[in-house]
Formats: sequence, structure tokens, C-alpha cells
Amino acid sequence: MKFRKSVLTVCINAAMASAIIAPTTLLAQDDSPVLEEIIVTAQQREQSLADVPISVAVIDGDLLKEQAIEKMADLQFSVPNFTMAESGIGTNVFIRGIGSGNNQGFEQSVGVYVDGIHHGRAQQARAPFFDLQRVEVLRGPQSILFGKNSIAGALNMTTARPTNEFEGEVALSHGFTYGDTEASVVLSGPVNDRFRYRIAGRYHELDGYVENLTLNRTEPAQNDYTLRTTFEFDFTDTMMGTLKIESSKFDVVGRNMEITGELPAAVGPFAGLTYSQILTGVFGQDVSVLNNTLDGKRHANGDFSNNDQFEAVLILDWDMENHSLRSTTGISNFEYNDNCDCDFTGANIFTLPLQEQYDQISQEIRLTSNLDGPINYIVGGFYQDSEHKFHDAIQVPSSSILVPLLNLSSPGLGDLFSNTAGPRDALVNSSIASAFGQVDWDISDTMTLQLGGRLTHETKNGTKNLTITSIDGSPLSPAQAIVADFYALVFDIGASNALNIIDPTISDRLGTHPIKGRISDTTFTPDIKLYWDVSDDTMLYVSAVQGSKSGGFDFRANNKGASATSEDAFEFDSEKATSFEFGGKMSLLDGAAELNFAAYYTKYKDLQVSIFDGTLGFNVGNAAKADVKGLELDGRWQATNNLTLTGSLAFTDFEFKDYTNGRCNFGQAPNGPQAADGFCDYSGQTNQLASDYQGTFSAHHNKELSGGMELDTTFSVFFTDKYHASASLDPALIQPAYQTLNLRVGLSNPTNGWDVAILGENLTDKDVILFGGDAPLSGSTFGAIAKYNFVNQGRRVAVQFTKKF
Repeated sequence: MKFRKSVLTVCINAAMASAIIAPTTLLAQDDSPVLEEIIVTAQQREQSLADVPISVAVIDGDLLKEQAIEKMADLQFSVPNFTMAESGIGTNVFIRGIGSGNNQGFEQSVGVYVDGIHHGRAQQARAPFFDLQRVEVLRGPQSILFGKNSIAGALNMTTARPTNEFEGEVALSHGFTYGDTEASVVLSGPVNDRFRYRIAGRYHELDGYVENLTLNRTEPAQNDYTLRTTFEFDFTDTMMGTLKIESSKFDVVGRNMEITGELPAAVGPFAGLTYSQILTGVFGQDVSVLNNTLDGKRHANGDFSNNDQFEAVLILDWDMENHSLRSTTGISNFEYNDNCDCDFTGANIFTLPLQEQYDQISQEIRLTSNLDGPINYIVGGFYQDSEHKFHDAIQVPSSSILVPLLNLSSPGLGDLFSNTAGPRDALVNSSIASAFGQVDWDISDTMTLQLGGRLTHETKNGTKNLTITSIDGSPLSPAQAIVADFYALVFDIGASNALNIIDPTISDRLGTHPIKGRISDTTFTPDIKLYWDVSDDTMLYVSAVQGSKSGGFDFRANNKGASATSEDAFEFDSEKATSFEFGGKMSLLDGAAELNFAAYYTKYKDLQVSIFDGTLGFNVGNAAKADVKGLELDGRWQATNNLTLTGSLAFTDFEFKDYTNGRCNFGQAPNGPQAADGFCDYSGQTNQLASDYQGTFSAHHNKELSGGMELDTTFSVFFTDKYHASASLDPALIQPAYQTLNLRVGLSNPTNGWDVAILGENLTDKDVILFGGDAPLSGSTFGAIAKYNFVNQGRRVAVQFTKKF
């Protein structure tokens, strides 16, 4: 199904009709139950979700634990229009079809905030959830109160706070299917009348769910821990300080990736042979490489990702007569050390170690008025300073089959490549200063005008160098110095030490290193909303919002691509969005039910995209225009005192309006205005990871038993239309529509504080492609294409135990 304007119009009309007729036609009985109110901080103050003129999905901490939503990737099966997928060298987070691609130089389109601190690097999204009060998914640009880079939306996460009374919790869970075990402990309470604490620790391990035939082990094997301490101190009756210190580590060995879609080489020395046949039959690689179907088995020589994160946050709150003042100071350090077997096969071709280090310090001051007068406001200032380092290096060991392959084409050429590497180093120093404000003016008793704006000045200084070296990082010997030219010919790498002897045009064609650049940019993003309390039970709103995501420097390009110079290719432009939204929040059946809807239309300009260069690199480009429109619905119904029904549905229509520099699939003929540069025109096409529709439904039933026992049963469904798993919109990598089913049955004794449950996830054992692409070098070097596929976890059965005291 292709969702177009006619469908959108019908849905909007239906939602508007519901808003008009609901208060008069849906009548409740006097004894109807009432839904529990949901409190959010989507506008940086505590409000009822029913009063917030934004499309927001909320999952509280209890549901996160009960449904084993352990990380951001799990969240996508509970929130329509939110998608996250890991790739070989990156992490992709999307809202409403918009996200950032595979390049560590990108700012993220979806802003991630934990207790007000921005987590700006993509791989931080892989960190596990733990002891959260709630997660709010805010859809659409959130530039005023959350910052300029939240152009697609924001995740606003709030950790659990210290309590006034002592409470503790021990939780254990074990998954029988994949050998995953999790243990956590929480202690919280007062030291005295003014001092409170919360100490929380978590440990988790997973054996894996994909069998690596080459290494005879299951992958990805995970091992992670989190330790968090939070202290609250009342300095006076009107001033409180909160200090949070958190350290976490999350390590993974192996990947959830499989090879499929092999086609034999049409021409060349390997004509008629598939990629796996070439690797095993011609070069004698392990027979595990012959596995090329989605069957829960893979072949690889070993991958790992070791991640460390530290964060300290100091929050000072002053309650004044008519205002509150908050100061938020944050120090964040994040680094990882990865090894990518980035040919994605069990053959010995090449490896790519990666390291990234990000250090950030930020300060925000925010003044908030109370909500008693006709005019209320939030004003503030923000400053952030960061240093971002990145390193990777393609490595060709002497045992690589590239050595004999290149010797076949030219005797001695492979020997030159033996034990060489192409290390790449990038550094960006950035500073951001901004002032923001948002004013709510009650035009009448039922209508409020909200005006907001954020003025941001940002400077970035970046450098990048790429040099061909010996595999240990030392300079090439004189006998091997010419290999820098051959790296250009074979891998399209424009290195700093290219000699331009083999091909005098190397530097002109591919560009040169080192490169440096500077960006200084001032941006203003406005926001206007008008919301109308139609009745005590219905609020409607319209909004017009602009968003911006900063430009930056391309870390992962091996060459200048289609740009005139390396400096031009190194820097990419900022991205801008203008979004219009009409929505409503309705309470039905005397508070027993609620329905929320949002219809939106967003125009993106200079959309930042990551374009695979066909061999080993990614070049950043700006797709000129893209439009996204759609409709989001969600609702809850407390059908009885014991039964709660919830559901959500999202329709999305994404279209590139002008994207002529897209990466062609292997074998696809270039087309469009930039065909001469080897690009394909994707104008009129959809985006990667953008489904026409997605939705959820769940039913939760609680039954009191004898002896103070309770039986809790939750059934949930997630469904989605087909989507493109690859950034190049490869028709061979389309994930068909699917549904997943989850069931949790729990027995508890609230009086004694214990709960035990059986949890079944993905009960129908659906195989899902989360992300995919062309296997590197398969087509460009060997002439026989193969596809890589990152796959989901299959059916999982686990037991959970919790004891509160």
C-alpha cells in the first residue's frame, strides 16, 4: 500500500469528526473506571499528557521492565514511527522516516536526552535502559526546548529519583532461549529530613542468537553493567540540589548479521561463480562461507564492540514566589573500541578497527514561570563545549586473499598490499551557545497562543588525515611506498602519501589529505502553536515549527567524490525543516478512555545523507528536498477496573523531492542529472526504514486471587508495512510487512512485594531484516554481488522475578 494524500485526508477528517462528536455521543456509565493520568516533561515542566500540544508516545518505567524493553532498539516495537537499526559501522535512529546515516561526523537527527543532558553520538543509543521513570518519544522538530539538532524528534528519558521513604528492589530474569541473564538492585530512601539517595546497579549478559559457523560460537554475545548513584539535598525549603553520577559499560562480541542474495559474476575471471564460490573454491577459504540464506547462521572471523560511558549531572532547583529556576550542569565522556570484520564474511579479506572518543561539558540555565496567570513562559540559556576524536584503519594482513587476488591481476601487486593499512584520523572541536524562550498567552479562557524561538551560534573546527602505512601504523618502507597509489586504484582512497606515479591524476581525481575546515553558523528556529480547549475533555492544536541540524565534517569519506576539492567534500551543510501539525487530545467515557491524534506535513531542505562509494567508504551529501506527511493515532481505554486496552497507529508518506546524488546498487545503471558522476536519481522515492504504516495493540488484565495474590496478563502486537532495509533502496533488501506477538503472564503478591512472570517475545518467531546493504568489495572487486542483512532476535521465552522491600 502506498499512502498518499487521499488516505491522509480521510484519516484527518475521521479524527476531526471524532473530536466533534465524541463528547456528545460517547456516554459513560456512572460506575465507569477512570484512566490514570500520564505526566510528562515534554515542555520542560511537569504537565499532563492531555495538555501538551505535541505528538508524544510515553512508556513508563514499570512497562519497560515488564516488557523487557532493555535498550532503544527494543523501543521501536512499542512506538510506531520510531525506528533504530545498527549497521556494521554505525547506528541509525529514525522518527517519521528521518534519521542520520552511517557517518560518525553526523549530528543525530533524533535528539537523545537523559535527565536534560544531550547524548549526541550515534553509538550512545546502544546503551541499555535501566531504572528509568519514563521514556518520552517526541515526534517532529523539537528545536526550542531541546536544541537545534532535534530536527526529527527527541527521546526525553528521565531516570528514577530518590524517594522520601525507604524502598528497595531486587530483580532477576533469565531467558531460556538465548541464555540471557539480568540482575539488578535498587536502594532508595532518606538519610535525614534533607538528604535522600538512590543507588541502582544492573548486570546483564547474553549468549547470542546467531550461530557463527566459522568460529563455532553464538553471537552477538553481550556483557554490560550500569552503576548509578543519585543524591538529593534540600539546602533550604526552596532550594534543592540533585547530583547524579553514572558509569556504564556495554560490550558485544560478534554481530547479528547474515549474508544472502548472491548472484554469480557476469564477466571477468570469476564469471559464473557466486561470491561464496569464489572465496571458497578459488581462494580456499572456510566452507562456512557457503552459507548464504537467512537461517540463523553466519560466517565471520570475529567482531567486537567495547563501549564505556561516564556521566555526572548536577541540577540545582530554586522555587521562588512566581517562578522556578533550574541550573543543569553535565559532564559526559563516551568512548568505544570496535573491530569490524567489515567484509562481512568468514573469508580473510580485511578488517576495520574503529575508535571514537567524545568529551562534553554543558550548562543550561532555565527560568520557568508558574501556570497561574494569563502569560506564562520559559526562558533560558545554554552552552556546550565538546571534543570529538575518531580513528579507523582498513587493514590488509599478509593472510588476506586480496594478496593472491591482486597478484593474479599483476604479479607482485598483492605483495605490496601485504601487511598494510589505511589509518584515518579525525578531530572536531565544537562550541554551542544559545538562548531560548517560549511564551504561553491565554488569549481567552479556552484558547492559548504559544510562541517560541531559539537563537544558536555554533563553531566547529575539524581536521582529517588518511595515510597508507604498515599494518602496525609505522611508515611504509621505501620498497612499499608505491602501494599508496595502488590503494587509490583498487579502493578509491586518496591518501596523503599518494605518489601519483602509477596514475598522475590520483590526487586530482580523488583529492588529497590532510584536510581542515571551520564552520561558524548562527541559526534562529521559531515555533508557533495555537491550542483550543473545545471542552473540558477535548483540546485541539495547530503548530508551525522550524528545525535545524548543524552541518559538519565528513569523517568516513575516502575521496572527494563528486566535489570539486577535498575541502568542499570534507564540509557538509546544515539541514533545515519546516513542519506543520494539527492534533488533538480527547478524554472519552467520563475519563475511562482517551484518544490522541496528530496530522503533520514536514518539508526538509538540504537533507544530510550518507552515500556508500561502492568500495569501502561513505561520502556525505545533501539531498536537496524531502517531504514527509502522515497521521498518528493512539488511545487507551480502561474497559473495566481490571482490563486496559491500548493501541497506536501511524501512517507515513515520505518522498524525496529532489535527490539526484543517490548511491546506485551494484549493477544498477546510473540515471538522472548526475548520472555522469555515477549517481542514481531517487527523486520521488521513499526513504530507508520508512514504513507506510505501523501500529501496536495491547491488552492488560489484572485479576485478584485468594490470599492477596494477583494474576497479571499482558498481550501485545506490533505490526508494520514493508520497508527498505538499505540506504540505496535496493529492491533485494525490502523487508516485507510483518507482525510480532508478545505475551506476559505474572503472579504477584503486592502485600509481600514479590512478582514472578513468564515472558514470551516474538512468539511467531518472525525473521526480520533490520538493516542491509551490498557486502563490501563483493561487487566492486570480485564482480559477484552479495548482500548483508542485520537480523532481529527470534522467539524468546524468559522468566522474571522481582522482590520489593
